[in-house]
Amino acid sequence: MKKWLLLTLMMFFSFGVWAQAPERGERRFNPEQFRKMVEESLTKAAALTSDEAKAFFPLYNEMRQKQREMGEEIHKVKKEPGNDGNAYSQTVLKINQLKVEMAKLEQDYYKRFLKVVPAEKVFKIIQAEDEFHRRMVQGRRGKGGPDMKKKEHQPRK
Repeated sequence: MKKWLLLTLMMFFSFGVWAQAPERGERRFNPEQFRKMVEESLTKAAALTSDEAKAFFPLYNEMRQKQREMGEEIHKVKKEPGNDGNAYSQTVLKINQLKVEMAKLEQDYYKRFLKVVPAEKVFKIIQAEDEFHRRMVQGRRGKGGPDMKKKEHQPRK
């Protein structure tokens, strides 16, 4: 009986480790690597000088961190909506308030970007960021991604 229990426990723990391992060819998400890929893509698309990049990316990364935190808060609010009509109403209002705050945050940071990078380059960064995320989503669907050999970045017209 002890052998059977031991064997069952070993199988259970082995399955847990196996279930968490990435599949063949699949890589785990690396936030630092992703940040570098974004910075390289945006720098190239907007033709940022090294001085402009040094001034811009600390602001950009700060904004993205605050947006992530707000997104996590929205997610948390959505997970616990309450159990009556009033609670749902309060949840909807809270989500809307957080989204408005996120838009104001972005507006404030865009103004700060314009102080360190010319407006044309900020615009190109906005376009390039949209394109970068679009390519990432397509890559997750098996249709492309940042590692694919593509033509030079062409902003959408």
